[in-house]
Amino acid sequence: MARAGKSTIIVVVVAIAAAGCGTSGRKSEPLDRWLSFNARHRTVDLTLIPGWNNVYAGFNFNGYGKGQVLVQVPRGWRVVVRCSNTASSGRHSCAIVKGTEVTTPAFPGAASPDPQAGLPPGHTASFSFEATRPGSYRIACLVPEHERAGMWDVLEIAPVRLPSVTLLRSYPSER
Repeated sequence: MARAGKSTIIVVVVAIAAAGCGTSGRKSEPLDRWLSFNARHRTVDLTLIPGWNNVYAGFNFNGYGKGQVLVQVPRGWRVVVRCSNTASSGRHSCAIVKGTEVTTPAFPGAASPDPQAGLPPGHTASFSFEATRPGSYRIACLVPEHERAGMWDVLEIAPVRLPSVTLLRSYPSER
């Protein structure tokens, strides 16, 4: 039984490492491309591109992960998320969750379709939700083990006037 457990762990590690293969060496997406908004209509458009580059072995959104980025949204605004899996291999999803390793969206409609299976490479999905509850949430990939590998950032619904994106810390190799 212990031998089967070790084999399973090895398979998972190899699968995680392979999921990042084939991603380009491109730089992380500039923060100003993450979101746009319409203050009059109180809407935010958030663009998430899973596996954008090799940062964190491809387990990133727009080239950032492990909580590097903070997206702030005013309470009561409608958030429209566009999730584009442009990775050459591997399935990814986009979801807004409360807490770590949670597999249920924090708001109705706050995940790409079948988030645990993920979108196949080359597929895009959009979803939207109303930011009704203040607090800190996670932008996460819910494909098993992807969040643990670093595929998450932070969404805060806060008493701010306008939406914003902030880099909290740089990638270790950028220091």
